Amino acid sequence: MRLSIFLLLLLCIAFPLHVTSHSNEGHHINCGSQKETTIEGIKWITEHGLTKLGKTHNLDTLGILPTLSSLRYFPEKSVRKYCYTIPVIKGGKYLIRTSYYYGGFDAGNEPPVFDQIVGETKWSVVNTSENYAKGLSTYYEIITVALRKKMCVCLARNEFTVGNPFISTLEFEYLNESMYNETDFKNYALATTSRHRFGLSDGAILRHPDDPFNRYWQSFADENPVVESHTHVSSSDFWNNPPETVFRRGLTTSRGKKLILKWPPANLQNGNYYITLYFQDNRTPSPFSWRIFDIKINGENLYTKLNVSTAGIMVYSAHQPLSGQVTITLIPDENSPVGPVINAAEILQIVPLGRRTHTRDVNVMEDLARRLKNVPIDWSGDPCMPKESSWTGVSCSEGKFARVVSINLTNFGLVGTLPQSIGKLTAVKRIWLGGNKLHGNIPDMSYLKHLVSLHLENNQFNGSIPTSLEKLEKLQELYLQNNNLRGELPSNLRNRGRIKIQYNE
Repeated sequence: MRLSIFLLLLLCIAFPLHVTSHSNEGHHINCGSQKETTIEGIKWITEHGLTKLGKTHNLDTLGILPTLSSLRYFPEKSVRKYCYTIPVIKGGKYLIRTSYYYGGFDAGNEPPVFDQIVGETKWSVVNTSENYAKGLSTYYEIITVALRKKMCVCLARNEFTVGNPFISTLEFEYLNESMYNETDFKNYALATTSRHRFGLSDGAILRHPDDPFNRYWQSFADENPVVESHTHVSSSDFWNNPPETVFRRGLTTSRGKKLILKWPPANLQNGNYYITLYFQDNRTPSPFSWRIFDIKINGENLYTKLNVSTAGIMVYSAHQPLSGQVTITLIPDENSPVGPVINAAEILQIVPLGRRTHTRDVNVMEDLARRLKNVPIDWSGDPCMPKESSWTGVSCSEGKFARVVSINLTNFGLVGTLPQSIGKLTAVKRIWLGGNKLHGNIPDMSYLKHLVSLHLENNQFNGSIPTSLEKLEKLQELYLQNNNLRGELPSNLRNRGRIKIQYNE
């Protein structure tokens, strides 16, 4: 199995185009497809209602998976990000997988390079060129916890993007609460670097139904001897629920000798990693079916005198600094009757989550997006983050939680009424919505204590001017001309000497 180069936060993983993944849970989205389909027990759905951007394309490449024969691409160059919005369980833990097969859909020879974003965090750079040249597709995985009842996965152009970002499939796998629970998922995510079962070199990927959570376990073998297990283990005995199948083979060495493993196969970029190692004594259960050894990673102790029996055991490090080639050394105890053994391993890079937008501001901006017609087409995902991919017309503050400080949609052709919720954008300084077709009453804005400039001119607002505007002590500009408003300006506003007002009474 070939592995591609590291890309920002994540190792992208290649797999042959005839491999199929399937699962009984989660969302499995066949991007670009016009119909639902079931493949080996998994129901692949269309993108209907999940994204409103892009165009679809069908590939005529022979011999590829049905799920890779269609894709969605995004030619809208002015859009800051292209998002899928997926319903999830708030607080639920998900493995998210994106897959890419270029197929020359744009009549080019080189796949485009672009960013992918989960929630508010720039997850990785997508670069599938090396794998595509070898006839392979590419997938990426990240494990994260849903902070709300929906989660967005977005693509975005970057300085290296030539052509149009695209995607073949998007999958959400729901994980048990116990899995990878040593991670602080409020502040971090885990991006898959390598996940291998040892003792096989056939290039096959183990997945669902062997793994009910549809993780991809690649095969790995080196010069160490291979052993086969004579005992089944129970997956539920392990926090991370590894599939029983990964224990059926392992790498070992003879009694008294160290087992040295150069794994994962590719060099790691400098960073912090979550690493889990799985072991089982492969022999028939008996009073002598055990082995004891120490575990070192790059010469540093991970575990001392690990006692491995036929029941199996898992050892992990939730925060392991690593870089370059990793060497795992298993050192046998002098009294151990047989040499060390290892069956499988996972390594995931710890990804700090990006800054988030204040929840109240997110709710308000989403309400605006629902209520108004003709808002910018990139109004999905996090309104502020990542900063370079914020919503068109929206500016935000710095700090731990971003706040919306400016909305400028002048002459955007907006149609509708302003919802009362806009009065909850308590950090906003400028609201410029002039030159649209907004109607109805101007909502209460008395809580917008930082508002400096309010432009609602050249619309179709009606009713009287709300007296709540008198409470905005920092207001310096109020443009209300060319609407259907009636009555006089509140006296407190009229008598302020430092405010610029335009209004035809």
